[in-house]
Amino acid sequence: MISVILVASEDLQGLAAQMTMLVPAAVDGLVKEVVLVSGGEPGVEALAEDSGARLVTTSGDRLAAGAAVVRGDWILTLRAAPVLREGWREPVEKHVTGGAGAPAVLTAPGGLLGKLAPRLHGVLVRRLDWPASGGDEKTLAKTLRARRLAY
Repeated sequence: MISVILVASEDLQGLAAQMTMLVPAAVDGLVKEVVLVSGGEPGVEALAEDSGARLVTTSGDRLAAGAAVVRGDWILTLRAAPVLREGWREPVEKHVTGGAGAPAVLTAPGGLLGKLAPRLHGVLVRRLDWPASGGDEKTLAKTLRARRLAY
C-alpha cells in the first residue's frame, strides 16, 4: 500500500531506528516496501542488505530517485531524524483510506514549543501525484498544498 522513501545519511543509528518503527506496519501490510536512497554514505549498503530495504544510489535529487522506483500506491518520505514515534500509523492509515487522495505532511510535536513548533516527519502523497519538479520535503509539501496530519 505505502512505499517509504528513506533518505540516507551518515546517521546509521537514526536510519536503523526509523526502520524499526516501520516494521510493525510492514508486517500488517501498510508498508509495502522501503526504498533507501543513498548518496554513497558509508554503511548504508550493509544496512539496506540487513533490513531488506531496496537501495538506490544517486548523486542527484534523492526523493525523485526514490519516487522513480517505488511500487506502492502511496509514498511516504522520511529521513533518519526525527524518528517516527508510536502513534504515527493511525493518522496515516485513516488518511490513506479516507483522505480522498489528498497529499499530507506528517508532523509530530517537537522542540521546546511542542504543538506550536511541529516537527516535519515526511510527506505522504499518491505515487501518481508525485510532482516532476522535485525538491525537498518542504518544497514538495508546498507544491502539493499538502494538509497537515498530526499525531
